[in-house]
Amino acid sequence: AVVSTQSTGALMSALNILREDRLVNEDNSYDLLSAILACIEDGDVELVNKAIKVMNKFLVYQPKYTLAHAEEIVAKVTKAKVALAIGDNTIFQVLASTFGEETIIKIVMPMLQNETFPVLLAVINLLYQCLKDSKDSAKSVLEPWLAEMGESVCPHCSHVETNVRKQSIFCLVELLLLFGPDQMDPHLKSLTVSQKKLVYLYYNRHQRTAR
Repeated sequence: AVVSTQSTGALMSALNILREDRLVNEDNSYDLLSAILACIEDGDVELVNKAIKVMNKFLVYQPKYTLAHAEEIVAKVTKAKVALAIGDNTIFQVLASTFGEETIIKIVMPMLQNETFPVLLAVINLLYQCLKDSKDSAKSVLEPWLAEMGESVCPHCSHVETNVRKQSIFCLVELLLLFGPDQMDPHLKSLTVSQKKLVYLYYNRHQRTAR
C-alpha cells in the first residue's frame, strides 16, 4: 500500500509537470516516461488505471518525446489493458493519433501473430482504432500492408474468443471501407463463406447508413 501511495504521488507529480511544457526536456523526459511505464506494469489495477490516464496526457502534451519509444509503449499499454478490462479505448485513440498508421501497423503486425488472448484482443482493438480513425490520405501508407494485414487478421476471425472474432471482422470491414471490395477481396480468400458474408454484411450496412 505504501509503494502504491508513493507511486500514485509520483504519477500526480508527473501529470503536473506534463501540464508545464517548459519543464519537460531531453534530460528528464525519459525518466518521466519510465516512471509512467513502470506504474502501467504494476499489479495494482487502480494504479494502472491512473498510469494509463497520465500516459494519455504524456502522449498528448509531449508526443516528440514518445516516438522513439513507440514499440515499448504499445507493448506495455496493450498488456495493461488486459488487467484493466475497463472498456475505455481512449488510450488506443491517442496512441493511433500520436504515432500514426505506419508506426502502429509495423508494431502490431508481429504482435498479431505472436500474442495470445487476452493480450491479442487489446492488440486487435488498437489496430481497429487505428483503421477506424484513418482518412483517405493514409491509404498510401496502409496499402503496402494490405496482404500482411489480411494474413494476420483473417485467421483470428476463427478464434475461440467471441470478442477476438468480432473485432477481427470489424478490422476487415474498416479496410473494405478504405480500399473497396475490388482491392480488398483478394486478401479475404482465407475466410470461410460465412465469415466473408458477415464482413460484407457489416460493410454494406455501413454503406447504407452513410448515404
